[in-house]
Amino acid sequence: MDAEKLKEIIRNGESSTLEFKETLTDKLPIEKEIVAFLNLRGGKILIGVSDNKVIVGVDEKELKNIEEKIMNKCRSVVKPEIIPIYETIFVDGKYVIVLEVRGINKPYYVFKDNRKTYYIRVGTTEREATREELGRLFQALGMIYYEENPVYNSSIKDLSMDKITEYFEKLRGVMFENLPEEEKINILINSKILTNRDDKILCTVSGILLFGKEPTKLLSQSGIIYAYFEGNEISGHLIDRKELNGTIVENIINICKIIKLNLQRSSKIEGLERVEKEEIPERVIRETIANACIHRDYTIYGAKIRAFMFDDRLEIRSPGVPPNTVNVESMKTGISVYRNPIIVRFINDYHLAEGMGRGIPMIIKEMNKISGKEPKIEVLENETNLIIYFPKRK
Repeated sequence: MDAEKLKEIIRNGESSTLEFKETLTDKLPIEKEIVAFLNLRGGKILIGVSDNKVIVGVDEKELKNIEEKIMNKCRSVVKPEIIPIYETIFVDGKYVIVLEVRGINKPYYVFKDNRKTYYIRVGTTEREATREELGRLFQALGMIYYEENPVYNSSIKDLSMDKITEYFEKLRGVMFENLPEEEKINILINSKILTNRDDKILCTVSGILLFGKEPTKLLSQSGIIYAYFEGNEISGHLIDRKELNGTIVENIINICKIIKLNLQRSSKIEGLERVEKEEIPERVIRETIANACIHRDYTIYGAKIRAFMFDDRLEIRSPGVPPNTVNVESMKTGISVYRNPIIVRFINDYHLAEGMGRGIPMIIKEMNKISGKEPKIEVLENETNLIIYFPKRK
């Protein structure tokens, strides 16, 4: 990195991926910041820059000592250990240390006094992770699946046995209704719809989301919010708003109907017939919504999937960011890592998703052909946004 690039970065100020540290001492350690960045998506720490963007510099005699301290901390205090990218930049007659850290072995923690402390980055600050946030870190690593967790204060009575019976009889060929109660419960436990915890039969998160009578009653983060705005900005007049609080399957089917009702249609003559065409094919709408339901992060409480329609586009905002090994470019090629494999299996059984990573490539191909503009995927701090542009309206 050259001096001009560094000055540009400093002018932009601190962010979720950039930290300024005026100095580094035993009373002002750096391991907390390193771990917090690693548990997000990596970042840079500039040593020799004050919080108000002033380059104060690092004493040239201290450069070697600081480097040794940082490398030792990255080996002995930061766990799993990392090898950071370390650089010294001479700018405006002063030395600034640029430390860049990235890692794929989440979750990372500070190991001191025989204690593990997990830190996360929130905006421009870092803090110790809560139990729920720590669960998300382990989930990101694929060590646990949140959807298998029990929903406390739930029971089999919170599930719709009619929906479960219909699923097993129509899609699995199991004559579920006529089975003894004990066998039904065993099937539901093996299917991860129920779980046995401390000799209590409880619903799992996936069980409530897929077959719950009132999913939002037990899981506030379930459901989809739909809003249709006049114009192309969220500040525009709200034309329509609906909230869907059914099961995942019901929500996918019903939100697709709502979106279709608000699409414009065009027609053209093909052969001897007039053929009507919508701005977005039903297959694309269904895949977009199903994809959001399958891949969203259900550990983020109170956050629902949001479907926003504007005059020029449809946005599907799904809580959570992709797992460690997945980025926007890999999603476009069909690479996916399942955060919720149980939900994926059931949604595939209902034939509501393409499966095998074909969904995003299909959406891109179809909408490129129709609108001439490639759908956009945005990975924001706490959500993933899929934007589908309409063809030019007349």
